[in-house]
Amino acid sequence: MKNTLISIFYIICVISLPISAKSAYVYDKAKLWSRTGPSDSYKVYIKVSPGTKLEIIGEDVENQYTQVRDLKAREYWIKTEYLSSTPTASILLNNALKRIDKITQTHQEKVKELSRQIKTMEPLEKINQNLQAKISTMEIEMEQLKLANSALKGGFDRDMYFAGGITILVGIVFGFIFSSRGKKRDSSWS
Repeated sequence: MKNTLISIFYIICVISLPISAKSAYVYDKAKLWSRTGPSDSYKVYIKVSPGTKLEIIGEDVENQYTQVRDLKAREYWIKTEYLSSTPTASILLNNALKRIDKITQTHQEKVKELSRQIKTMEPLEKINQNLQAKISTMEIEMEQLKLANSALKGGFDRDMYFAGGITILVGIVFGFIFSSRGKKRDSSWS
């Protein structure tokens, strides 16, 4: 039972180590040498470039050295004063330049796409101009037809008025003629 609890505790510790690891970055200075131990008396190990991201795995506060692990899983010691908990200016600049490049590329792609769309719209604009010209012509013709219709309607009304007047006049004349003839007949019978 005791061995099982110790094993579980060990597994939990091992699993939680990578999660709780802190990162550090080498200051933007000249390349510096790392050491195999936590003081200047240890052997020089490798040169570390400015801005390198490292994982902190231990510290020697007395000698002011920090034990780190790089991306290649190499472990060594660096003076604590050369480490920063935030990305250095060179890393931030590189990240900003990458974002600028990505934004520039996206912008250029959008410009190309808009240029393609404009090229496909040019024939549409010509078609639109032709249709607008036809609409204008048809509106003018419609106004002319309305005026002609109005004139014809006015003429038709006038003609009907005169025809009605003539019909009434002819009716009066015929009525007068037939009424005077009828009186003559009536007088002859009496």
